[in-house]
Amino acid sequence: MRRTTAVLGAGLSVGALGVALVTTGVVGASLAVLVAPVLVAPPLGTPPAAAAGLRPFEGCEELRRWYVDEAMPHVGPWGLGGPPVVYGMRTAAGAVEADSAAGVSDAVGSGATGTNVQEAGVDEPDLAKTDGSLVVHVDGPFLVVTDVSGEKPRELSRLPLPRALGAPELLLVGDRAVVLGQPSGYLAGPGGDGGLMLDRSILPEPSSTRALVVDLGDPTAPAVVHDATYGGGLVSARQYGDVVRLVVSRTTPAIDFVYPDRVRTEREATRENRRLLRESTVDDWLPRVSTGDPGAVTGQPVGRSTEQRPDRPAAGERLMGCDAVEHPEAGAGFGTVSVVSFRADDPAARRTTGVTASGETVYSSADRLYLATTDQGWGWWGVRDSLVAGEPARVRRPPPLSTRVHAFELDGLSTRYVASGRVRGLVVDRWSMSEHDGNLRVATALGRDSWTPRENAVTVLAERGDRLTEVGRVDGLGVDEQIQSVRWFGDLAVVVTFRRTDPLYAVDLADPEAPRVLGALKIPGFSSYLHPVGDGLLLGLGQHADRQGVSRFAQAAVFDLRDLARPDRVDTEAFGEGAEFTAAWDPRGFTYLPERRTVLATLQDYRHGRSRLVVMGLGEDGTLAPRSSTVVAGWDALSVRTLPLDDGRVAVVARGEVDLLTL
Repeated sequence: MRRTTAVLGAGLSVGALGVALVTTGVVGASLAVLVAPVLVAPPLGTPPAAAAGLRPFEGCEELRRWYVDEAMPHVGPWGLGGPPVVYGMRTAAGAVEADSAAGVSDAVGSGATGTNVQEAGVDEPDLAKTDGSLVVHVDGPFLVVTDVSGEKPRELSRLPLPRALGAPELLLVGDRAVVLGQPSGYLAGPGGDGGLMLDRSILPEPSSTRALVVDLGDPTAPAVVHDATYGGGLVSARQYGDVVRLVVSRTTPAIDFVYPDRVRTEREATRENRRLLRESTVDDWLPRVSTGDPGAVTGQPVGRSTEQRPDRPAAGERLMGCDAVEHPEAGAGFGTVSVVSFRADDPAARRTTGVTASGETVYSSADRLYLATTDQGWGWWGVRDSLVAGEPARVRRPPPLSTRVHAFELDGLSTRYVASGRVRGLVVDRWSMSEHDGNLRVATALGRDSWTPRENAVTVLAERGDRLTEVGRVDGLGVDEQIQSVRWFGDLAVVVTFRRTDPLYAVDLADPEAPRVLGALKIPGFSSYLHPVGDGLLLGLGQHADRQGVSRFAQAAVFDLRDLARPDRVDTEAFGEGAEFTAAWDPRGFTYLPERRTVLATLQDYRHGRSRLVVMGLGEDGTLAPRSSTVVAGWDALSVRTLPLDDGRVAVVARGEVDLLTL
């Protein structure tokens, strides 16, 4: 793997300075666009993985006992995890994942298929993709292929997708599209803060992930050639060259737990649920996969998940054998995370690795994948303990937040689970993580809940045998403020936090064991998304705020980072009250064209119920020059995409249609 040293301004090397900039907001990615030129350094690569203490289970019975032992302390009158209490639920500010929020937030420049991605060479699913002459996008229940090589776009085909395929997105791998979606369960009914929703019919069901591989060899007649449904909700999907890698998580077994009712008390329900857990089989725990007939897929309803109810064994076959599931030295949850790898031209020849752990956030570099789960993430700490004990509900003070992290080594189709560790605080989203020279750097909010962090920190974790061990940390960033955005540039991190003002911190990570803050800038408002734009300049998209911390209007700002001890804001541009850049929630709706020094950003106008595409030029001195602001959609700004084409034009996908923009 080749490493690069980027140059900030005239003769100022990031490699020499070893600096990281941290800001409260969204984390950026590669420094290649932030600075120029780029010098190639000697190959370093990530050190070989070591996992002496990690091993597969010797057989299915050992695996079953592990699941039972891990889950038993969590069993109560409502089965695993307690009732669906809505109390103090965590919402990560600026989170872009659907992977959770969908979906997902992303990085510097656009990837090979037009998506603004977090890491160069690691593509991500999106609503629209391009190979330079074709645009493939999802329009409701259709996969649409459009020819954009001529003067005007020309729709070539419209393939019906399964009607119940929830929130489909796609990867474009050569002349094949991989369409991903989830037949999702639901959580509805009365509740509110502290409210209990006890009706069994409204409890969430185990979810599944459906992957369709579509042959686009003849773009006028696309055809589904593979259809697979995996047991577990989709946490993440990434593309590495011709390899597609899915991370799915199954958090509950297929056990028909009982619930308190007029006949059964909470104590009796707990006793019965523990008996059911002890008598569970390994097939109640292991995820499964079912393969459908590709010719019968198109336009047909997905129906319910292959794991239709917790009390029904999943259809299909085991996704992996018991010997393919590994476990850390210490328990890390009773769920199962499965990493499924396949090539789009041979999706049936998949390889799967499993680990007995839970996971909700995934970050991936080119050769490492990290899975993170925040402990105490839902905030009903005392309620659960009281219900398990059969006592009246009470809420006690929660313990400090912490995050478990699991590392995987990537090599072609191989995914090898190598190490686990824990970091203090809450990981807001995947942009808060970055791998560099074999170390994982993580920005976290410290405290007992996500709403009122005590302070923020950047921690460096290194692989030591089978453990991710903390080797360095700097804290005290943004006291009593929330992280809004983070961006990593080699040995430099930028972190933005916000409460009433917007502190932007530059953090030096050159010495992993002694990270330090180099400089800070405090200004009104905050940047929810950060993007390197070259020449030592950083673009921030966010909100202007008054002295009381009340957001007033959408704002773009340019920061000068050439003197990291004294970062400066060189220009701003306001875009009216009641508006917000969608990059704050999903960076895939943002595009920067380095060769044209042009910014394209989607803006949601809440006052007028419309979406605008804003085009700005960027001067060499960092000044912003608005060029146009065009209404492209209504309330659906998050569905607008701008894809750079080979001929210098931009394909704009909005309202289910494709248009061409000449700059």
